[in-house]
Amino acid sequence: MADLSRVKSILAALALAFAATSASAADDPAPDARELLRSVRIAQSAQDWKLTGGIRVGSRKTPFRLTLEKGAIRYEFTDNGDTLTLRLGEKTSTLEETKGGKTARITAAKFGQPVHGTDLSYEDLAMRFLYWQNASVAGTDIISARRCWKVEVRPDSVNDSQYSRVMLWIGRDDGALMRAESYDGSGRMVRRFTVISFMKRSGCWLMRRMRIEHPDPRDKYPQPTYLEIEDAEK
Repeated sequence: MADLSRVKSILAALALAFAATSASAADDPAPDARELLRSVRIAQSAQDWKLTGGIRVGSRKTPFRLTLEKGAIRYEFTDNGDTLTLRLGEKTSTLEETKGGKTARITAAKFGQPVHGTDLSYEDLAMRFLYWQNASVAGTDIISARRCWKVEVRPDSVNDSQYSRVMLWIGRDDGALMRAESYDGSGRMVRRFTVISFMKRSGCWLMRRMRIEHPDPRDKYPQPTYLEIEDAEK
């Protein structure tokens, strides 16, 4: 159970890490969807922060550390020293795992596998959907009082992903990734991340709190998970 909470916090932190930086003017016509995705990747690569916080499910909370530095996102597990490092390049992302002092790159063959025995996959952590070319602007919406572009992305091939499509909400004014929803091959939503509050540090707005939902028809009273950032420093 501790691994489940930890990995959920990591993935949530990754999605939230995009919540500060550039983008388009609010009154501009709909931009090219692939350029929107590219702006998110560039914005993330330019960040330099050290974040501390925790993942909360009910009253249970698991602490974590997240470092954004020189285009890399590093997730540090405080209990065993293992790390996951994500690098967002121009054309693809790379994910490396360090266990017991040994580092190995996570290849495409492993993307569909669960991380630490949870329901999250390495593909989720790699944020591969930010590189899919089959992308289109599906309209506008408001998330946490921010006007957003809705962008639908689909894998270039059905064999490229465990998901049939992912819907993204990207801030029109600042390029922040405000929400992401992943759908399986039957069209059922299997995961949703939503930024619900922010904090200001060094003149920048950063995500403070994110809600993580895993809809399951077998669960009559699903309990959301919350990622909460307590502090951030340059």
